[in-house]
Amino acid sequence: MTSDASYYQFPSEVWEVVQNQAWYALQRKELSPDSTALESVRCVYIEEETELEFGRQVWFFEASGVDLGGRHRQMYGALDFTVEYGLMAPQRAIVVQDPHYRQRFLQSVVKPPARQVWNALSTKVWVRLTLASAVILAALWLLSVAVWVMERSG
Repeated sequence: MTSDASYYQFPSEVWEVVQNQAWYALQRKELSPDSTALESVRCVYIEEETELEFGRQVWFFEASGVDLGGRHRQMYGALDFTVEYGLMAPQRAIVVQDPHYRQRFLQSVVKPPARQVWNALSTKVWVRLTLASAVILAALWLLSVAVWVMERSG
C-alpha cells in the first residue's frame, strides 16, 4: 500500500462509484440486496495518473448478508479501477469468503507476475527443436535446388 492511499481525501463522487461497483460485485455473488450490509470500504492502493500512464486505485470492502439460500455469509471484496483522464473505470472485482485472496489480488495489481513462459525448460526445448527443424528443412530444400540445377546444366 502506498503511504498516501490512507490519507487521501476522495470526493463524494468517487465514494459513490466505488460503493456502486461493490454492490454490483455483491449482486453477482447472489447476496440478497435487502439483507446485505456494505462495511469498511477503503482505498488500499493508489497510483496517480501521469501524462504518460493512467492511474490506478484498488479498494477493499467487507459485506455481511444473506445469500439466496438463506445462509448468513461474511464476504470480502476488492475492486480495481483505472483512472483515465480523471475518470474512474472499473477493471476487475473479486468477492471471496477468505480475506487472504484479497491480498493476492492486490499483489497481482501492484506486482504483476513476470512472464515465466520463456524460462520454462519445455518452452526452450520446443523453440530449439522448431529452429533446428526450420534450418534442416531449408538446407534440404537448398540441396535439392542445387541438385536440380546441376542436373539441368550438366
